[in-house]
Formats: sequence, C-alpha cells, structure tokens
Amino acid sequence: MILDIAARIFSRYGYTKTSLDEIAAEARIAKGTIYYYFPSKEELFITVVSEQAQSFMEEMIRRLSEIKGFENRLRFFMQEPVKYACNEMPIWLDGLKSIPFNYDEHFTRYRQMNKERMLQVLTGIIREGIDEGMVSDNILAERLCEVLNDWFLLGNQSIMVVDFEGLLRRIERDHETIMQLILNGILKRG
Repeated sequence: MILDIAARIFSRYGYTKTSLDEIAAEARIAKGTIYYYFPSKEELFITVVSEQAQSFMEEMIRRLSEIKGFENRLRFFMQEPVKYACNEMPIWLDGLKSIPFNYDEHFTRYRQMNKERMLQVLTGIIREGIDEGMVSDNILAERLCEVLNDWFLLGNQSIMVVDFEGLLRRIERDHETIMQLILNGILKRG
C-alpha cells in the first residue's frame, strides 16, 4: 500500500516536492510506519522506481514473447524501453538526479542491475539473429549488445537526459534509419 500511494504522489508532485508526511496522510498511517519499512524518502523513492522498472521488464519480456522474427523483436526492443522511460518515467528519472550524493552507490547498483537485465534480453535477441543466420557470426554479440545498450537504450550512466520530449521525437524520427543501419549496414550488397 505504501509503495502504491508513494508512486502516485511522487508522480503527481515529483521527488523534491513530495514529503513523507503527505504519503503517510494519504495512506492514513503514521509517518513512523513508513520509516519502519523504508529508512528514508530516498530509499522509498528508489524502491518505487525499482518496482516500476521490474514491472516494465516483465511486461516487455511478455510482449517480446508474442513477437515473431528477429528483426521485429529487435525493433521492438530498441524502441520500447526509451519510449517507456520518456513517456512513463520522466518524474522518476528527474527524481533520481535529485537524490543526495550519499545514495550514489545505491543508485549505481540499481542502474547496473537494470543494465544487466536489459543486456541479457538484448543478448538473447542477438543470439537468435545469429542462430537464424540474420546476424553475421563475425560480430561479437556481447560487444554489439553493450554498444546498442549504451548508445540507443541510454544504458551509459554518464548520459543525463533533460529534454524527454525532444529525445522521444528524435528516437521516433531516427528509429527506422538506425534499425536499417544495424540490420543491413551501409554497404550496397550485390
């Protein structure tokens, strides 16, 4: 219950303008009850973001299982996470920038865990493409996945996105061209 209410209030007011008092009042519980489960506002926020990221991953994997063919699966995977982050999580991403420095290590672990989960799924898709003869076996699958993740899925920790709408427009505009480059390269084939 605390997580659901916190998610609603954080998404309504953002991280910096939300207080544990507001969450406790909405939940009709004492503020101390929140502290019993979450030692700080930052811990509660990171837990909410982690839960939503987990739900998204589960939904994305479910939807991927319904998509047939390497190209279609790769197209979906390359576009869906960034669209989701821009459309559904801008407040969460903004809040993660506001968390005090003493939570940097916790945040870094959270990002690394999500990056590893995304890389696992992407590696599976690329390996399917190799098995189907769609991707050159000369390409190192793990390295390709790291590059795709860092550049196109915003997996690089040093990239901070501020203009979510602009990023989403750019991705929608460039997605097909990027996919054609990834799938076909730039050399004309005979």
